[in-house]
Amino acid sequence: MGHINPMVPLALALRDRGHHVRWVVGPDARPRLEAAGIEAVPVGVSWDDNRATYFSRYPEARTLPPADLPDHMFGRLFGEILAPTMFAGVLDVTASWRPDLVVHDAAEFCAAIAAASVGVPSVTHSFGALTPIHRVEAAGENVADLWRSVGLEPRPFGGAYDHLYLDIYPASMQSADMGHVPFRRALRPISYVDRDEAEPAGDIAWPDSDMPLVYLTFGTVFRDPVPLRTAAEAIASLDVRLLVTVGPAGDPEALGAQPEHVRVERYVPQSRVFESCDLVVSHAGSGTFLGGLSRGIPQLCLPQGADQFLNAEACSKSGAGLVLEPAEASADAIAAAVTRLLDDGSFRSRARTVAAEIAAMPGPDEVATVLEGVR
Repeated sequence: MGHINPMVPLALALRDRGHHVRWVVGPDARPRLEAAGIEAVPVGVSWDDNRATYFSRYPEARTLPPADLPDHMFGRLFGEILAPTMFAGVLDVTASWRPDLVVHDAAEFCAAIAAASVGVPSVTHSFGALTPIHRVEAAGENVADLWRSVGLEPRPFGGAYDHLYLDIYPASMQSADMGHVPFRRALRPISYVDRDEAEPAGDIAWPDSDMPLVYLTFGTVFRDPVPLRTAAEAIASLDVRLLVTVGPAGDPEALGAQPEHVRVERYVPQSRVFESCDLVVSHAGSGTFLGGLSRGIPQLCLPQGADQFLNAEACSKSGAGLVLEPAEASADAIAAAVTRLLDDGSFRSRARTVAAEIAAMPGPDEVATVLEGVR
């Protein structure tokens, strides 16, 4: 849900301002959007099916170093594979409904074509840091024939930056050159919590203790239990309380029996965890990463793939946390990094500075008013 959740607050803001919002999405995301009260039209195939196609078509990807995989994957998965599966459905909805504006995720390359085909602008909504230019160029090249199929000349970057780019990343942490993004507006990242998640979900209470609370998660997509188990065992050896989430499809039992100061859950809304935790240890997925920083919580980033290496680099440069690459993330190294992050107050101080920057970014309602004027 890392490409869905960041866009929900803006969709709700537009809906609450009286606009008719219709979201064209892969079938696996439809229930989440409908739970939020957003009309969802499923097209294409599931995220897992698209990933399976990618690894089947490019088996060499399985042996690439984790830091090299995003460059190989982005243009091929989002441009060559995912876009064609959604294209006909996105075109059909756009042509029959005739929206006034199309807003799409920064890794979705059908919407700009569909918008151009009916003569309306498209807005690109980021899911984290600005995607490196060569990745977007690769995706744009891979959808060039889709542009031509509707009688349009292919656009640079697949049309992603033709109109407006909504940037949820704090400006101080954005290291990429943005010269190719001429129209940009900041948008405060907000952790979305639906109605069900707002209710208590799982017992995360401990006996009275003043030990720091560490939150460990690798999100919902990266399901390899080995690095998660290594991190959990390392942190459990310290004088801390540890909450581990393994994701809705994960198995808490896979981590084995745990001592009293450790809790393992499938899922707990991060907004609840962030209210009381002292440190986030994660894969550095954008939702977890920005959610923790918005609360001023220092981070230990253990990137596994996707945009996580970009977030980890930004975290290290900002001084809000530490990074261990996959080859460095031994149990001893993780334990030492957690100890340093908890003992050295400079990390929390810098994280709070970033939190203040995030808080000052325009919220969804303010940006919704901007979108009303996009023509």
